[in-house]
Amino acid sequence: MTTLLTELLENIFVTLLVIFTPIFLVLAAIIVYKIRRYKRSQYYEQTRYSYVKVAQDTGLYGEYLCVADIESTFSQPLILTNLYLPHPSKKDRTTEIDVVFINQAGIHVIESKNYSGWIFGRARDQYWTQTLPRRRKHRFFNPIKQNELHLKAIEQVLGLDRTHLHSWIVFSNRSTLKQIESSDVPVLNRHQWAKQLTTYQDFVFDQDEQIQLYKTLLSFTQVDAAVMMKHVEDIESAYKRLKNIPHS
Repeated sequence: MTTLLTELLENIFVTLLVIFTPIFLVLAAIIVYKIRRYKRSQYYEQTRYSYVKVAQDTGLYGEYLCVADIESTFSQPLILTNLYLPHPSKKDRTTEIDVVFINQAGIHVIESKNYSGWIFGRARDQYWTQTLPRRRKHRFFNPIKQNELHLKAIEQVLGLDRTHLHSWIVFSNRSTLKQIESSDVPVLNRHQWAKQLTTYQDFVFDQDEQIQLYKTLLSFTQVDAAVMMKHVEDIESAYKRLKNIPHS
């Protein structure tokens, strides 16, 4: 009886091994591929965040996916991430830009919102709403107004004409843009955005101009810990004020 039970357990173990080993190998191969792709990205080159850190942080992962989409669409693109520029109206503050992409069509300023659920908002609203299952709602700053601040900051630093700057609001593919009213600024899911980005064919900057703009903005990605901490504190204070505003 003991021998039969042992043989049965061995057979079960072998069967499970045969079934799950290929699955494990495929999953391992996918993870290795993703890590290697990440390590080759400009996002990793500029942030030096570990893949685990980025994969566990929804906001960072959304930024990285935007960078990955640009890198898979354009040849040798000029990309900048996590720029801390002087606030255009408050001297003691900075404003952080998620992703900037420079090409011949201009400077593309990308505000990544890696949210799920239903998204509601209008360009003129101060706050937008994310609706999750069980009727849970979350208010967040209007990303169009948020990115407008970013455009003003770049405009002041570079001294460029506004027509050379393009604002993009990019939401996760997991979200549904239910009622979005925006006539001037594209508000898109990531897969739609990646396709639409290629439609900008204007020739505004030659290659030398693009590189010079890139070098100028690159210095704003190399900030010390004190600047980053001050920016985080300012954001936290702003969100505390937001929580005290009654929901409509």
